Amino acid sequence: MKKLFILPVIGFAIIVYFLMTVVVLPDLFLSNEMLVPQPFFEAKLSDSEISLSDSFRLEVESENRGEYGDIHIVSVAFPDLKEIGDVVDIVRYDFTQSPNYIVVDEEIGANYSGGLESTTAKYPSIEAMSRPIHPGDLYFIDIEVTPKHSGIFRIYVKSVDIPHTSDLSHYPKSGFLDHQNEYVRVYAVNVNP
Repeated sequence: MKKLFILPVIGFAIIVYFLMTVVVLPDLFLSNEMLVPQPFFEAKLSDSEISLSDSFRLEVESENRGEYGDIHIVSVAFPDLKEIGDVVDIVRYDFTQSPNYIVVDEEIGANYSGGLESTTAKYPSIEAMSRPIHPGDLYFIDIEVTPKHSGIFRIYVKSVDIPHTSDLSHYPKSGFLDHQNEYVRVYAVNVNP
């Protein structure tokens, strides 16, 4: 007699479980708001003009002005170099991950796709990363540059937070596009002969 009673209870439990996982729970998950991290940075050059063989510094302070995010990236690129070599030196940083050096022809993400779209690097860069990133978290990277040639030495700086849920998830939000088809701030130092 107990077996006859247990089978309908088990059948009913399976039907309830099925309805919850297929009908009720997906709607609850979809109704949750996506978190929107919002990166922002300030970058300062120590000099706007130097003599050849002198060095200058670039300090970038970056923060998340939005909600919780999985990854916070600051990218510092050098469009006038073929390789970083002894031209660029990381003086100090406090990101939670060691900076990553990107070399020319390396496959890199593009179009804020989180790696779903890619391109090849046309110039070297350094990516500093923290994970996770909480609202108000603040990080910095300090770079010293000693150019080997006279002329204008350019640096591209940007910040991207993942998940990249909207235009709020990258900074800057407009302006000059880099080789990843992502917006950057352009900084320049005049190197005199």
